[in-house]
Amino acid sequence: MLVTVKPFQQARSMTCKRRTGMVCQAQGTVSSPGRQFNPLLMRAVEALFKFPPFSNAAAKIARGKIVKRAEALGLDWDGAMRKMKAQNWDARMKAAINPSVTYPAYYTLPFHAYSQGNLCLEAALEWTMAAKSVHAMVMDPAGKQVDPEGDAKLRDSYSARLHECLADLGVNADSIRDVVDLGCATGLSSLELLRAFPGAAVTGVDLSPYFLAVGRYEQEQRQANGGAPEALTFIHCAAESTGLPSGSQDLVSMCLVCHELPQAATKDIMREAFRLLRPGGVMAIMEMNPQSAVYQRIFGNPLAYTAFKSTEPWLQEYIVLDMPGALREAGFGQVRTRESTPRHKTVVALKK
Repeated sequence: MLVTVKPFQQARSMTCKRRTGMVCQAQGTVSSPGRQFNPLLMRAVEALFKFPPFSNAAAKIARGKIVKRAEALGLDWDGAMRKMKAQNWDARMKAAINPSVTYPAYYTLPFHAYSQGNLCLEAALEWTMAAKSVHAMVMDPAGKQVDPEGDAKLRDSYSARLHECLADLGVNADSIRDVVDLGCATGLSSLELLRAFPGAAVTGVDLSPYFLAVGRYEQEQRQANGGAPEALTFIHCAAESTGLPSGSQDLVSMCLVCHELPQAATKDIMREAFRLLRPGGVMAIMEMNPQSAVYQRIFGNPLAYTAFKSTEPWLQEYIVLDMPGALREAGFGQVRTRESTPRHKTVVALKK
């Protein structure tokens, strides 16, 4: 029998203040918004998503589009799933799970069109192909040109902007030896960090044991196919409470996680990152840029916004997050922001 995680029984409550009517201004070189968000639209969509038949139908449609685009990219979705499901996930889950971990209430909601969100095997098995599908158009400002290398280019652009920010902050990239990847999922972001900082060891942290089990399996497959040994380890814990030693890291990275969090959790994670870093270390975040022209169009279009919101329960809290302000509130000093794709930004904060 597959090991079952019971997040709803373990979940601890988390109170989050909702902030409405505020427009977040991106800092640094990120373009200014062409228009403000439509608060009436956001409130209307939020009300609709409290009606389960509507939210379930919207999520099903969104997931169907992800699968269809993946197949258009030439990915054998069904074939890959059959191969993955044939593995012994009972044993892999037992090896991945930390039984002392509790799941915050915010994490137990449906995400990405999966009713169990990130706490199910299906979501983890499909992660790599879903990333390639979802990110296939990120480099095209019009969001129409499909590129099979879109996901790789997204991650490469993050590394490039991160190195630019390090130089601007006076941090020698060659000095980065210890890296934590918060919300690593199956390790796609962790692999990019290994590539960007070849002398570093990366610790991938995630709250989903399913994603970690798949990440370890994929790591084994890379090495079985002739890949070099990787300085990458995975641990099952919450990003806001890793249990790692204080002052032990040079870089704490978090890619595409903040938009899946309430603001209170994001700020807790920033404080944890500050604790983990050595003086002179940095926290780096790659995220969607709500002020980009691409997302401004989405947020102003009821149909597009509804489809987007159907897979992201904490989207509205992220949209109004003042990220540089939150980083400074956590104790960081200088903050740099760069546009990394037409719809994403890279934010880097220095611990004095």
